[in-house]
Amino acid sequence: MLMTRVYPKLKSFCRQCGYEFQVVDMRWGVRDEATDDHLTVELCMTELRKCQTTSTGPNFVTLLGQKYGYRPIPRVIPVDEFEALLGAVEANEKSHLETWFLL
Repeated sequence: MLMTRVYPKLKSFCRQCGYEFQVVDMRWGVRDEATDDHLTVELCMTELRKCQTTSTGPNFVTLLGQKYGYRPIPRVIPVDEFEALLGAVEANEKSHLETWFLL
């Protein structure tokens, strides 16, 4: 519905106002390797900065839903949070945290 009805109307409206409407779905183009390396959030933030530097008008509009799904693990966390996580998990789960995060 968004692709077939909503986006075309937004594009037309923006064109009438002298703006360009471009759809950027933050899930498109994020490769598995980037997900494995916890780069998803950084890639999305880079895309937002591109919108801000290339736009002459409003530079970003977000449409959010309540869909459950993938939640990226942060690439970097403060040491005190990491230590709190280690203290809160079972012994057999600590190795997972120690594998994903380097001090």
